[in-house]
Amino acid sequence: LFINASSEYEQHPEVRKLNRLGEEHIRKIAEAYRDFKNIEGFARVVSLDEIRENDCNLNVTLYVFPEERVEEIDVGKEWKDLREIEGEIAKIEEKINGYLREIG
Repeated sequence: LFINASSEYEQHPEVRKLNRLGEEHIRKIAEAYRDFKNIEGFARVVSLDEIRENDCNLNVTLYVFPEERVEEIDVGKEWKDLREIEGEIAKIEEKINGYLREIG
């Protein structure tokens, strides 16, 4: 049984760059192990013959393909954010040009 739990984590509450397994993630991994069955994008029972066909390579992603996550994008919000950033850039450029006029 191969389990790809690479996306099963939560951010550590105190250390920003550190991830950890939460209770929900541990439960999901243990349940997959206990049930010993295929779960799309998460777990797969693989025969020894298939492992041999892959030169005994035990790389999990060779046997369990993680599901692709499609991120929903709010185009209207992103467009609004872009316009705000462009406005901020224009103000900063104006400020810089003022400084340049002062010095020379």
